Amino acid sequence: MRKIAFVVLLFINITGFAQTKYVDSLNLHLTVTTSPLDSFNIINKLSEYNVVFGSGEIDKPTAIRLLSIAQKLKNDSLLAISYNWIGSYFAFVKGDNTAALEYYFKALPLAIKEKNQRRISSLYFDISLVYFTLQNKEEAVKNLRKGNENLPDASSPMHLFMLMQYQRGMSQYYILSRQNDSALYYAQQLSATSLKLNSLSFQYGALYLSGQVYMQMGEKDMAEVYFKKAVAMTPLIESNAGRLIFYRIYIPFLFNNGNIDEARNQAKQLMELGMRDNNNNIKLSAAGFLRQAFDSLHKTDSAYYYAKMKDALNDSIFNENNINKIQAMEFGEQLRIMEDNAKKAEEALQRKENIQYALIVLGIVVFIIIFLLLSRSIIVNEKWIEFLGVLGLLIVFEFINLLIHPYLATFTNDSPIFMLIVLVAIAALLIPLHHKLEKWITEKMIKKNKKIRLDAAKKTIEKLEKNKP
Repeated sequence: MRKIAFVVLLFINITGFAQTKYVDSLNLHLTVTTSPLDSFNIINKLSEYNVVFGSGEIDKPTAIRLLSIAQKLKNDSLLAISYNWIGSYFAFVKGDNTAALEYYFKALPLAIKEKNQRRISSLYFDISLVYFTLQNKEEAVKNLRKGNENLPDASSPMHLFMLMQYQRGMSQYYILSRQNDSALYYAQQLSATSLKLNSLSFQYGALYLSGQVYMQMGEKDMAEVYFKKAVAMTPLIESNAGRLIFYRIYIPFLFNNGNIDEARNQAKQLMELGMRDNNNNIKLSAAGFLRQAFDSLHKTDSAYYYAKMKDALNDSIFNENNINKIQAMEFGEQLRIMEDNAKKAEEALQRKENIQYALIVLGIVVFIIIFLLLSRSIIVNEKWIEFLGVLGLLIVFEFINLLIHPYLATFTNDSPIFMLIVLVAIAALLIPLHHKLEKWITEKMIKKNKKIRLDAAKKTIEKLEKNKP
């Protein structure tokens, strides 16, 4: 086992050299920058790096610092990121599932408003992890699939990171559903993706999930191979969430194979982890395993002590008030989605009606101009032509705006500056065309007016000649 740990450490040290330079560069930039936005982005990158490569989690001061910057800048996108990190702090460091979901659901509409797929998928994946902790696999997989629907494009640098979260979650879901072939497929996919990205925490996940699948399939030897590799990697893992999932899988494996002393030792390590961070989710699992271990060793006093602890923690996590809060948040999120869909449908209908009105008014203006052009008796003042031309230009511009607005909003990410630039560019193209068209119509009208006046003059002369004595 020591050999395995040494190989893992050596591999991380070699491949991590370039990554260490990257972290040092970010830290240096953070010390010299005076821009709050730059500071936020650097801290966020460092935190993401720690999760992907360093296997750690965000700490409370970092989460508070991010939120403080986001609030000062009044930036919805930054607020969504901050709430996401705070939710993860409560979920994975403190084991407070209700508070975690509260912040995740608070961040979700902001991320959706900003059309930030990377953040939307991250939130859905994190929500799914909380539901796995609450033993609600159906709600977990529902959020996993929503996260997958919002994966950032394959060209995004965050694509593989988000994809690994989906693969890990789907493997967990199929393990719980006893669909071993599907579970093993996603565990293998996770292993391949984590090697591409050289992510320690997800390589760790691929190991213990593969071990669990083989355990369920009754292939003890294969399961043991994967578990031994995961045990060797465990000291390198700082993530409470990652360790908790591993212990929940590995300790039952030890019990099933009669290795009670080792199961007890692993459970003690788990309890120490829970006590260190006062994480109720971890302490609950540890108490259950310690009760089972001492019960198997016929140490009834210790077994009773941990049984009472488990009951108290179970009541704290799964009490009716917490469940009601979580259900209320779920219902609130469903209502928000329904209202959002209804609002979008109403806006689409309103836009359709506005386009129709614009076409009707444009049609009337064009009809009037054509009528005036073709009329053989109406003399038109140039100011009228100018007025109708400007009116037509405004209607055409508004029609184009209504037509392209949804695509323009998506293309510019609802940025007022970029939308204004595009609209000004469209206006810059329309104005010369309008001047040319107006000049052509004016010339036509002048010719027509002259012809009408000439015809009228001829008729007057003819009448005068007929009336001569």
